[in-house]
Amino acid sequence: MLLEIRNLHASVDGKPILRGLDLAVDEGEVHAVMGPNASGKSTLAQVLAGQPALNEGPIF
Repeated sequence: MLLEIRNLHASVDGKPILRGLDLAVDEGEVHAVMGPNASGKSTLAQVLAGQPALNEGPIF
């Protein structure tokens, strides 16, 4: 497993953005994150890069 996220919760300025996100990516896989405006795509990318601090849920 290259990346595993379990029950991720993240907030921005006190507003919950990601709630209960699970994601698993194996080596060699390619994934796309798609969704409407304000659905948490950029927040997920920021959490994976270390910003902002996540509220709950491990990233392996």
